[in-house]
Amino acid sequence: MDAFLKDLKHSIRMFLQTPGFTVAAIAALALGIGTNTAIFSVVNTVLLQPLAFPDPDRVVNFQNTFKQGGRGSSASPSEFNFWRRQTGAFQDVSASAFNVANLTGEASPEQIQMTRASADFFRVCGATVLYGRTYTAGEDLPKEPKTAVLAYNFWQRRFGGDPQVIGRRITLSGERYEIIGVVGPNLKIEIDEPPDIYIPFQIDPNKVDNGHYFNVIGRLKPGVTLAVANAQL
Repeated sequence: MDAFLKDLKHSIRMFLQTPGFTVAAIAALALGIGTNTAIFSVVNTVLLQPLAFPDPDRVVNFQNTFKQGGRGSSASPSEFNFWRRQTGAFQDVSASAFNVANLTGEASPEQIQMTRASADFFRVCGATVLYGRTYTAGEDLPKEPKTAVLAYNFWQRRFGGDPQVIGRRITLSGERYEIIGVVGPNLKIEIDEPPDIYIPFQIDPNKVDNGHYFNVIGRLKPGVTLAVANAQL
């Protein structure tokens, strides 16, 4: 122990005698540790940790392959309506788009992160409902009443984890929504910007719009391989 303390005191004296070197050494060490920590965090989240979905090997992402080469991950209403009719290969097909909304009428106004998602979204992702429910396929149609499902962290932060929040109405970007449910913290999609709230996408099942502006994920039926699904599409 005495030898260690002597070495420590000697090192401190040497560092104090050369402050420029000391600062550079500490900065290089901090940069190296920070970089390795950041890289490991990304690798751990994306590659090592399993997806927070039940049976993640059956969850697929829909993409377009272009004749001139390359792929596109965004989808159009026409494509989404076609894909979700492929019930021979897929158990559920869900559309989702990340956006922001202005929350007003509930204490101080704020801009929140919002995901517009079709009704199948919660089943595909295996969401746990803590209170209330998620919206139905019938509520996910155009001109139906506007409903909202709260994400767990937002429910805790904005509403103090109050289970009586079900049935309350909030205003999002000037439109009134009824809160019908709260989902658990296991629902994790966007890594960088997790949503605060989910609302129905309400895509017209007969719409033929070919504009690409949202993402589509689905769940294969038990026993259906990715090769079989690709061949069917």
